[in-house]
Amino acid sequence: MAENNKEWKKIDPLMPMSELVQKYPELVEPLTYDYGLHCVNCMIADFDTLQEGAVIHGIEGEDFEDMIKDLEEIINGESSSDD
Repeated sequence: MAENNKEWKKIDPLMPMSELVQKYPELVEPLTYDYGLHCVNCMIADFDTLQEGAVIHGIEGEDFEDMIKDLEEIINGESSSDD
């Protein structure tokens, strides 16, 4: 649950990359540097979804689920550097 009983923000894996980083700019660095999704800054970002970009970069299954969890923790202010 998010801090202060706020509603937990969920990430839609079918959201285009460009829309995702426009809505949550704090995800640009983790997507780029932690997950290697440099496509957040390229013209393909208007067409590829987060899920498609992840698959292209070999992030699937449990790894993809873990990435979504990590990103949701960031947008909900629960990210910890102790992970």
